[in-house]
Order: sequence, then C-alpha cells, then structure tokens
Amino acid sequence: MYFQCWAVMSSNVPHERVFKASRSNNFYMALLLLVLFLSLLPVIYSIMTLPPSFDCGPFSGQDRMFDVVLETINQDLPAFIGNILTYASNPGLIMPAILLMVLAIYYLNTVSKGYQQANTDLKKKMQMASLSLLVCPLYILYIPSLIW
Repeated sequence: MYFQCWAVMSSNVPHERVFKASRSNNFYMALLLLVLFLSLLPVIYSIMTLPPSFDCGPFSGQDRMFDVVLETINQDLPAFIGNILTYASNPGLIMPAILLMVLAIYYLNTVSKGYQQANTDLKKKMQMASLSLLVCPLYILYIPSLIW
C-alpha cells in the first residue's frame, strides 16, 4: 500500500498551470477544423482539375494550375529531388500515411483514457487506505488497554 502511495505521489504531479478543459471546447474546435477542410475542398478542386484561362499569367498554356508546380520541380530542382517528390506525392503512399496517423491518434487517445482511469483507481485506493489508516490507530490504542 505504501508503494502505491509513493507511486501515485511521485508519478501524478499536477501541472504548474492549472486550467480546466471542457469537452464542449473540443467539440467546437473539431467543428471549426471540419469547416476549414470543407471550405478548402473547392479551392483544391479548382487548382487540381479545372483548366485556367488563356490570359491567366503564370498559368497560361497549362492544362491545370498544378502543372506549374510540377514544371518548376522538373526544371529548377535536381532530378533526384524531383523523383523523391514524385514518389512522395503518390496517392498509394499518402493514403496509408494518413491512415497510420489516424490510427496513432486513436491509440494515443485510448492510452490517455486508460491512464486517466488508472489515476482515478489509484486515487480511490489512496482514499480507502487513508481511511483505514485513520481507523487502525484507534485499535492500537485499545489493544494495550485490553492486555492490562
């Protein structure tokens, strides 16, 4: 019991700056992030798929606006960097990377909830132990009186 008390007291140190985080703030932040991604979809669609007008400055003569980026990579950068960027922008590599990040976030969230549950369990054990320690000295006081 003393080891658990020492473990809780040494491992569960509170933050220096005390703050309260509510779940509603996280919901609003997630909602704002969702709206940001939804508002970026038309812009990304137009850059990647729609052909620019013939008088569109740096995009004139291109099939898509994104072709300027590919042309710049091929002309201005060394060939091995162009190959690396071509392989890195492959959807077969990007989709597993995104899936891996989502799984990592899920795992870290689950581990965090497990640690929170372990902390509450240890706190309850400490409270029960402190209550039993308060009761034990009373019995110790009565034992000598029973012997005499």
